[in-house]
Amino acid sequence: MSVNIQFGFRVSNVADEAQAQAVLGELQDLLRDEGIADQVRVSVKEEGGTCHVVGKTVFPLIVSRSYLWCPKFEESVAWYVKEAAPSATVELEWGYPDEEH
Repeated sequence: MSVNIQFGFRVSNVADEAQAQAVLGELQDLLRDEGIADQVRVSVKEEGGTCHVVGKTVFPLIVSRSYLWCPKFEESVAWYVKEAAPSATVELEWGYPDEEH
C-alpha cells in the first residue's frame, strides 16, 4: 500500500561552513540516489554563528512500503551525514498529511 509522506530534517553540531557544505553535498547525493532530489529542498542555514543543514519535502511523497522505506531512509541520512561530519546530529521528523485532518 502507498501512503503520502512528508519529512523535514535538521543537521546540527556541524563544525563550520565548509563542513556544512560537505554535509549538503552528501545529502544531495542521497536524495539523487533515492530519486527524490527534485522533491526535497536542502540548504545550509546560519543561526547565531552556527551552521546547520536543513531540508524538507516540497510536497508529500507517495511511498510504497513506507514501513520499510522510512527506517532505511533514516539510516541512510545518518550515514551520509556522518561521512562528512562525524560529530553531527540529525533530527528527522515525519508527517502523514492524510492522517492530519
